[in-house]
Amino acid sequence: MRWLLLLCLFASPLAAQKRQPIDYGPAVGSTALILADWSQTLTIARDPCYCEGNPLLGRHPSVGRVNTYFGLVTVANLAALALPKTPRRVWYGAVIVIELVAVARNVAHAR
Repeated sequence: MRWLLLLCLFASPLAAQKRQPIDYGPAVGSTALILADWSQTLTIARDPCYCEGNPLLGRHPSVGRVNTYFGLVTVANLAALALPKTPRRVWYGAVIVIELVAVARNVAHAR
């Protein structure tokens, strides 16, 4: 039910704006990186040998905290499709850079 409400809230502004295929590439790429970071962070949460670098989550977050955080981040990232062209591109560019750094850091520390 909650997902249906979210879909209704975001579908109207998205339908009103014309999007080109290039508009969806950064949204898909940034969301894929968020999902990769989410997966890595769940591994960190389950293994006390690793520490999380995100100060919003803390060094040893619970699985519930990780899922809540990344659920909200994913929804916010997808909602950015409703932004005008320039802010949307800045948003997705920033998310891609931040998530690339986070994923690379997690891979480097896992070795």
